[in-house]
Amino acid sequence: MEQKISFSPLWEQLTSSKMTQKELQILTGLGSSTFTKLRNNECVTTETILKLCVALNCDIKDIIKLTGGNNGKY
Repeated sequence: MEQKISFSPLWEQLTSSKMTQKELQILTGLGSSTFTKLRNNECVTTETILKLCVALNCDIKDIIKLTGGNNGKY
């Protein structure tokens, strides 16, 4: 099975931080098209991931997970 990236932890992190998507957009300066990509688990830049981590004061592993495949083991 092919491994894919899921941003489902991002939405959990957003909920636990009691922040709205709009507030996160304002904090990060990211546009709505980027958030659409995140919702659809599409490719985003490492700069985007960094902005999200800084705004949410979290680590990359708190907003991204690998799905399918061999559970991230190579």
